[in-house]
Amino acid sequence: MIQRLQNNTYYFSVEGETEVLYFQHLQRLIRSVENRKANPVIRVERIKPSSFSKKISILKPCSIVAVYDVEDNDIEQRKRFEGILKDMKAAEGLGKSIKFELGYSNIDFELWILLHKVDLFGTIGNKKQYLPHINKVFGIKFDGLKEYKEEKNFLKILSAITLDDVKRAVQRAEAIVKQRKAEGKSVKICGYEWFEKNPSLSIHESVKRILKECLA
Repeated sequence: MIQRLQNNTYYFSVEGETEVLYFQHLQRLIRSVENRKANPVIRVERIKPSSFSKKISILKPCSIVAVYDVEDNDIEQRKRFEGILKDMKAAEGLGKSIKFELGYSNIDFELWILLHKVDLFGTIGNKKQYLPHINKVFGIKFDGLKEYKEEKNFLKILSAITLDDVKRAVQRAEAIVKQRKAEGKSVKICGYEWFEKNPSLSIHESVKRILKECLA
């Protein structure tokens, strides 16, 4: 008798299309493992947290991970990020038993992608400085981040990321957070916490949970 695997559903509210493509790739990687414990059903949408909360129908309490960039070296982007935190807190008050978690990257989601292949402990001035690392690590020659983020190009990047790479990215992210905690205090707004100094991130926490709950 074939054992039927349970489906574990995970919700992500994200900022860009690369994040959508990444989580779709993660789902495929885990589902390709023959002896997995459960099937991840990753529902990821490019929609602000409060809109996602209103959209989904749930039968029991759940959490939504909001995946957003801090970009704290840019005043307008910082205001945007803090606006998202306020939106998350407001969405928790809609009475749908939904808890929001912050899956941030400081400065940008490219930090998380690069951690699948290399350690990155050094502070950078702006997100454009990720590009030389991306080109070197993945053996390509993109002229700018816009080209890198084009779907066909980003899918090539994802094709080079394995499940073992994901596990190593989690470990590298944990090492970064350990370093940040040793250096100083975090910032907290609306109950959500992050580190101002880059690199720092928390996106790995939800990925680690998916791996733990779905893999043997």
